[in-house]
Amino acid sequence: MKIKSIIVDDESKSRSNLKQLLAEYCPTVEVIAEADSAAKALPLIAEHRPDLLFLDIEMGELSGFDLLKLLNGKQSFELIFVTAFDKYGIQAVKACAIDYLLKPINILELSNAVNKAIQQIGPKKENERLKELVANIDRKDEEQKIAVPLTDKIEFIAIGKIIRLEAEGNYTHFYLEGEKHHLVCKTLKEYQELLESHQFIRTHQSHLINFRKISAYVKTEGGYIAMEDGSQVPISRQKREEVLARILR
Repeated sequence: MKIKSIIVDDESKSRSNLKQLLAEYCPTVEVIAEADSAAKALPLIAEHRPDLLFLDIEMGELSGFDLLKLLNGKQSFELIFVTAFDKYGIQAVKACAIDYLLKPINILELSNAVNKAIQQIGPKKENERLKELVANIDRKDEEQKIAVPLTDKIEFIAIGKIIRLEAEGNYTHFYLEGEKHHLVCKTLKEYQELLESHQFIRTHQSHLINFRKISAYVKTEGGYIAMEDGSQVPISRQKREEVLARILR
């Protein structure tokens, strides 16, 4: 089965390089069109209805995010960002479990990203992860959502509703408002990278907390953080100075 794809990148050399790599290492992917801007990509996407879109983020007047907004939430394709973009853009992409490749492209990473996309390509339907990414761009910080892979689905959880996260080996416990709880097959470190810019702080090797959900710092018993849900979160000796500085700021 051939996977119809479109490449959108304002750099001719980047488009040519990606096209060559796909032909050599991902022969099931057929590049049916290219565009050097978001404006030119719009009619191509409408005409060809691609299975897969390779999209740069920074492209002059309109970014890759702008292109997704202009599509009005009608994205039925899988998406792989190909970019040399900054941390914010990558964090937004990772939060919605969408693949990205950093330039210069690593062949193994390209192959893995394409294989994951192929697994998702089936009957045409709206891509919920893309819809959430577009929505996140305009949401306030606490209203933004993060994609959390559960056993039978990917659930989008509002960052502002997360009270704390706790590590258990390669798994992470999510504790949410309303006493909701999820166990996720990802490490705490991965979520720390996604959530640190949203006022989350690591208090301990096994604990990451939402700073907005702290109810008290208790000095007795070695000191710990009391959270809004009544839980008590320890502070490690290595993290104590950093955590107290944040609380007393």
